[in-house]
Amino acid sequence: MPLTEKEYIRINQALFTLAHAYESRMTREHPADKTGLTIFECAVMMVIGQTAPINSQELSRRMDVPPSTVSVYIRGLRKKGLVKSEQDQQDRRNWWLALTDQGQLVYQAIIAGTSQYTQDFFSALSDEEQRTLLDLLLKASHNLGFTWQ
Repeated sequence: MPLTEKEYIRINQALFTLAHAYESRMTREHPADKTGLTIFECAVMMVIGQTAPINSQELSRRMDVPPSTVSVYIRGLRKKGLVKSEQDQQDRRNWWLALTDQGQLVYQAIIAGTSQYTQDFFSALSDEEQRTLLDLLLKASHNLGFTWQ
């Protein structure tokens, strides 16, 4: 039997609550004025760290963010010395993005924090429930076209 409209609304509210609580905690514990990075810059760093080398067009597609927005964040991360770009030797119009050595260190710190936050948020679930949740979230995100995970 399919879920009711009320049950779908409850799922929506739970997802919003988790996303909001996660973002609030990250902002509170790692404010941009202290770390020098916004939440979105951290997200860009995570995608580059997991997929490099990647060009800005693919980064934009994977994050579902307009190319102009990605360009602004890449420019800022390059100024901070965290991201580098190298011109493609076969197609000189294409530039490959990767993390610098300093960017790798920051990326590792972001990953550690993200892992800890996620463990904390789902500590009420058993290991089996967490694995099931992971499978379900990946299935739902793949259905929406997000396959970079």
